Amino acid sequence: MKLEYVTWDEAENMCRQLAEKAEKFSPDMLVGISRGGLVPVRLLSDILDNRNVATIKIEFYKTLNKTSGLPRITQPLTADVKGKKVLIVDDVSDTGMSLQVAKDHVMRAGATEVKIATLHFKPKSTVEPDFFIAKTENWIVYPWEKNEVARDLKAKST
Repeated sequence: MKLEYVTWDEAENMCRQLAEKAEKFSPDMLVGISRGGLVPVRLLSDILDNRNVATIKIEFYKTLNKTSGLPRITQPLTADVKGKKVLIVDDVSDTGMSLQVAKDHVMRAGATEVKIATLHFKPKSTVEPDFFIAKTENWIVYPWEKNEVARDLKAKST
């Protein structure tokens, strides 16, 4: 597993590019997948001047590159999306399974249209986001998770 580190400046630049792509969709609401999508959804909210932000928490990864089986919603959607165009935001589309769970949940909640935006997309993913900035096969380390990754790497080596 090759690690690829993203700086704060790179992440912010990627969010600007992502906002440019998603702007045409003109979402009524942004939904960030907790935890990885929280920083990108906040940045997109600011760049797109859209304060309608909700979250959904999906747990799937235990540690680096190790899942807990199937993704599960541990905190459901925090806002009413009925009749709205929704942009789901996460940091990376890795397996795609969490994104699919989120999209299905938002559609069942009554959204009229749902699109997905991520900073990175891995070709092995079962879901290709409608909007993404970079393709990679590496394990991406975003600045908001570098301490967590360092702890995981330390635990693996002991």
